[in-house]
Amino acid sequence: MTASDGELAAAAKSIGRRRQGIASLFLIAAALLLWISSRMRWAEVIAEDGLGEPRSFDVHGSDWSPWLVAVALLFVAGVVAQFAVRGWALWLVALILALAAIMSVFPGISLIGEGANNLFAARAIDLDPKYDVRAVLAFSTPGYVVIAGAVCAAIAAVFVVRGAAAGGMSSKYTSPAARREELERKVFAERERAARGETTESDGNERLMWDSLDNGLDPTEDRD
Repeated sequence: MTASDGELAAAAKSIGRRRQGIASLFLIAAALLLWISSRMRWAEVIAEDGLGEPRSFDVHGSDWSPWLVAVALLFVAGVVAQFAVRGWALWLVALILALAAIMSVFPGISLIGEGANNLFAARAIDLDPKYDVRAVLAFSTPGYVVIAGAVCAAIAAVFVVRGAAAGGMSSKYTSPAARREELERKVFAERERAARGETTESDGNERLMWDSLDNGLDPTEDRD
């Protein structure tokens, strides 16, 4: 690899790391938002058993959607995973994060759109069958918190993909100028070996000659 190649690779790697750093911030924010929403009160169930005054039962996010915490932990694991893997595995991490972001948004939407008078709230807390549900009061704020977390996770997945693309470019891309410089180095290295009487591989020399001609170099011409 030439100096130009090294500079390009270092720059691409730096860009990839920066994007992964931004993705980490969004993943941490997403995990925190989902965890907070799991602790919030999503609904209140008002029920009575016919023996006394109606009672109220709180429904928290962990009751309404038990896997909110699990998804939050997945986002935290994504922070570590994106720095631990490369290549196609990094694209797989981004895909998993994107799918988790999509899945996590549904509880928030269901709370905002269908939370009021939804008997699912009573089932979520395993309300004793002796109670007769009179009303279900829903609180929309936790739903918006979940949606915000899902958006953060989706943005993070995009930055993970862009980081993966930058890393791929650093390992695969070689500029024409860098390629020409590398061929010049190889041509004159082979000429010096021949001048010292050292043996060279004919197949390698032939391939080097054709590569040189394709790039506008004459391997038989002496360099001043």
